[in-house]
Amino acid sequence: MTQADGVKRVGPPQAVQKLRENFFLVQVPINETPSADWKRFFYDTQQAPPADFPPRGVEMLGLSLRFRSEGSQVEGRIALIDKWIERANQKEASAGARSEERQKRREELAREQAEIAEWNGKWAKL
Repeated sequence: MTQADGVKRVGPPQAVQKLRENFFLVQVPINETPSADWKRFFYDTQQAPPADFPPRGVEMLGLSLRFRSEGSQVEGRIALIDKWIERANQKEASAGARSEERQKRREELAREQAEIAEWNGKWAKL
Protein backbone atom coordinates (compact mmCIF):
# COMPACT_ATOMS: atom_id res chain seq x y z
CA MET A 1 0.00 0.00 0.00
CA THR A 2 1.47 3.32 -1.00
CA GLN A 3 1.01 6.53 0.95
CA ALA A 4 -1.71 7.62 -1.50
CA ASP A 5 -3.72 4.41 -1.08
CA GLY A 6 -6.61 4.02 1.27
CA VAL A 7 -9.31 6.21 2.67
CA LYS A 8 -8.12 9.69 3.65
CA ARG A 9 -9.78 12.71 5.18
CA VAL A 10 -9.67 15.43 2.51
CA GLY A 11 -11.02 18.46 4.31
CA PRO A 12 -11.88 20.01 7.63
CA PRO A 13 -14.95 19.10 9.66
CA GLN A 14 -18.08 21.13 9.03
CA ALA A 15 -21.17 21.48 11.16
CA VAL A 16 -24.18 20.49 9.06
CA GLN A 17 -26.87 20.78 11.73
CA LYS A 18 -27.23 22.26 15.20
CA LEU A 19 -28.85 19.59 17.37
CA ARG A 20 -29.00 21.61 20.59
CA GLU A 21 -26.98 24.28 22.36
CA ASN A 22 -23.28 23.78 21.45
CA PHE A 23 -24.00 20.28 20.05
CA PHE A 24 -23.74 19.61 16.32
CA LEU A 25 -23.96 17.01 13.57
CA VAL A 26 -20.49 17.24 12.04
CA GLN A 27 -19.47 16.01 8.59
CA VAL A 28 -15.95 15.19 7.38
CA PRO A 29 -15.14 14.65 3.67
CA ILE A 30 -13.14 11.58 2.61
CA ASN A 31 -11.51 10.70 -0.71
CA GLU A 32 -13.33 7.46 -1.51
CA THR A 33 -16.33 5.42 -0.50
CA PRO A 34 -15.13 2.83 2.02
CA SER A 35 -15.46 -0.86 1.18
CA ALA A 36 -17.39 -3.19 3.46
CA ASP A 37 -14.12 -4.68 4.73
CA TRP A 38 -12.69 -1.24 5.44
CA LYS A 39 -15.82 -0.25 7.40
CA ARG A 40 -15.52 -3.42 9.46
CA PHE A 41 -11.87 -2.64 10.23
CA PHE A 42 -12.76 0.95 11.15
CA TYR A 43 -15.53 -0.10 13.52
CA ASP A 44 -14.06 -3.25 15.05
CA THR A 45 -10.28 -2.95 15.32
CA GLN A 46 -9.78 0.17 17.39
CA GLN A 47 -7.82 -0.05 20.60
CA ALA A 48 -9.45 1.33 23.75
CA PRO A 49 -11.85 3.85 22.19
CA PRO A 50 -13.35 6.38 24.62
CA ALA A 51 -16.69 5.28 26.07
CA ASP A 52 -18.36 8.55 25.05
CA PHE A 53 -17.16 8.33 21.42
CA PRO A 54 -16.92 4.76 20.08
CA PRO A 55 -16.10 4.16 16.40
CA ARG A 56 -19.72 3.05 15.88
CA GLY A 57 -20.67 6.66 16.66
CA VAL A 58 -19.26 7.61 13.25
CA GLU A 59 -21.70 7.16 10.37
CA MET A 60 -20.34 6.54 6.86
CA LEU A 61 -22.31 8.11 4.02
CA GLY A 62 -20.63 7.87 0.61
CA LEU A 63 -17.77 10.35 0.60
CA SER A 64 -18.30 11.60 4.13
CA LEU A 65 -18.16 10.58 7.75
CA ARG A 66 -20.69 12.06 10.20
CA PHE A 67 -20.79 12.20 13.96
CA ARG A 68 -22.48 14.16 16.73
CA SER A 69 -20.38 16.25 19.07
CA GLU A 70 -20.14 19.22 21.34
CA GLY A 71 -18.30 22.02 19.57
CA SER A 72 -15.43 21.95 22.06
CA GLN A 73 -14.82 18.24 21.46
CA VAL A 74 -14.63 18.23 17.64
CA GLU A 75 -10.85 18.71 17.46
CA GLY A 76 -10.15 15.71 19.70
CA ARG A 77 -12.69 13.58 17.88
CA ILE A 78 -11.14 14.42 14.51
CA ALA A 79 -7.76 13.30 15.89
CA LEU A 80 -9.37 9.97 16.91
CA ILE A 81 -11.07 9.57 13.53
CA ASP A 82 -7.77 10.24 11.73
CA LYS A 83 -6.12 7.54 13.87
CA TRP A 84 -8.99 5.12 13.24
CA ILE A 85 -8.83 5.78 9.48
CA GLU A 86 -5.10 5.04 9.45
CA ARG A 87 -5.54 1.85 11.46
CA ALA A 88 -8.36 0.66 9.17
CA ASN A 89 -6.15 1.35 6.14
CA GLN A 90 -3.32 -0.65 7.71
CA LYS A 91 -5.62 -3.56 8.60
CA GLU A 92 -7.13 -3.59 5.12
CA ALA A 93 -3.67 -3.60 3.52
CA SER A 94 -2.42 -6.39 5.77
CA ALA A 95 -5.58 -8.40 5.08
CA GLY A 96 -4.51 -8.54 1.45
CA ALA A 97 -6.98 -6.14 -0.12
CA ARG A 98 -6.53 -6.45 -3.85
CA SER A 99 -5.09 -3.32 -5.40
CA GLU A 100 -6.78 -4.08 -8.74
CA GLU A 101 -10.19 -4.02 -7.09
CA ARG A 102 -9.34 -0.79 -5.27
CA GLN A 103 -8.17 0.79 -8.54
CA LYS A 104 -11.44 -0.18 -10.25
CA ARG A 105 -13.41 1.37 -7.39
CA ARG A 106 -11.38 4.58 -7.66
CA GLU A 107 -11.89 4.75 -11.43
CA GLU A 108 -15.63 4.21 -11.05
CA LEU A 109 -15.75 6.89 -8.35
CA ALA A 110 -13.85 9.31 -10.62
CA ARG A 111 -16.36 8.64 -13.43
CA GLU A 112 -19.27 9.19 -11.04
CA GLN A 113 -17.78 12.44 -9.75
CA ALA A 114 -17.25 13.69 -13.33
CA GLU A 115 -20.87 12.83 -14.17
CA ILE A 116 -22.12 14.60 -11.04
CA ALA A 117 -20.04 17.68 -11.88
CA GLU A 118 -21.44 17.68 -15.41
CA TRP A 119 -25.04 17.51 -14.15
CA ASN A 120 -24.38 20.17 -11.53
CA GLY A 121 -22.99 22.41 -14.28
CA LYS A 122 -26.15 21.89 -16.34
CA TRP A 123 -28.36 22.64 -13.35
CA ALA A 124 -26.35 25.63 -12.08
CA LYS A 125 -28.59 28.20 -13.75
CA LEU A 126 -31.95 26.65 -12.90
